[in-house]
Amino acid sequence: MAWRIISVLLLTASSAAQAAGVFDLEIKPLGNDLYVLQRPDVLRQPVEPNALVIVNGRDVVVVDPGGVPASAESAIRLIRTVTDKPVSVLVNTHWHGDHVLGNQVYKQEFPGVRIVAHVNTHRDITGKPMEYIGRQDTMLDGLIAEWEALAAKGELPERRRAVLPDLKAARDENRRVKLTPPTETFTDKLVLRHGKREIHVLHLGRGNTEGDAVVWLPKERVLASGDLLVAPIPYGFGSFPEAWIATLDKLAAFDFRLLVPGHGDVQSGRDHIRLVQEMLREVRKQVAACVKQGMDLEATRKAVDLSAFEKKIAGDDKTKQMLFDAWWKQPIVRSAWLEARGEPIVQGAADETG
Repeated sequence: MAWRIISVLLLTASSAAQAAGVFDLEIKPLGNDLYVLQRPDVLRQPVEPNALVIVNGRDVVVVDPGGVPASAESAIRLIRTVTDKPVSVLVNTHWHGDHVLGNQVYKQEFPGVRIVAHVNTHRDITGKPMEYIGRQDTMLDGLIAEWEALAAKGELPERRRAVLPDLKAARDENRRVKLTPPTETFTDKLVLRHGKREIHVLHLGRGNTEGDAVVWLPKERVLASGDLLVAPIPYGFGSFPEAWIATLDKLAAFDFRLLVPGHGDVQSGRDHIRLVQEMLREVRKQVAACVKQGMDLEATRKAVDLSAFEKKIAGDDKTKQMLFDAWWKQPIVRSAWLEARGEPIVQGAADETG
């Protein structure tokens, strides 16, 4: 998702700069020596994921390191407020930059850490999809220069002036990134045993990516979904609509007490899972009809009507409405259109990563 910084910031920059730093996180207890690290404002740009922190008898397991070095540093500082035990395992739930680009900081701080991911996630982190990082630097640099020139002439709108510091922070952090791939992979299931704690790292099927991993603590009944589930607005970039519906059925089948989504508030029920499935089914239905009529992608995007779902998720909030379109409607229609035409859905495709 980090590659969406520019287009979405242009759409949604609308409020005064927030007091907290753009990469500052907060820590919340979930009970049983479990914690969630998250951004106070889950819709703030650039996005940052939730992290599940599992404190064991002798060590710590973390699910997702954050999207830039600064957010990983913030995460480790917060972990240090609840334990001085070392992080021994770091799980990358999928290849998107906001879930892997903090790896380098954990590796520096805990040299022996095992960085675990699905084999397809490792493939994508070490392959072509991550090339967007270099392109993003060029795009951010150009946009910042343009905005600063307008600001010097007093012509930069206030909503963009307010977000300019966050844009600069994103650019500077992007330049600090040293891509650090997973050190260990799995295909279907990896069971970690840490004292009395049992931690299952699982691949339920394709959904948001080809390598989505979930983390399940059977004794504590806590499930971390990665971006298979994101609240309140799901992310549709490069996703696999048909398979995602079935994978979400598997996610819903867990007898969880708490579900930590990739972004957004911790869930205790299945309503949001079912809502995402309902949206996926409706998108596939409408897109299939458009493809049958021979519509191209842009015509299909205009024809698909998800207004009822937008109302349910975004209400009358203009920013949420724009994010629903940018994060969900536009990319998921693209994926469904490719799927309906029998064309491959390529991870990190240039028309989604910039």
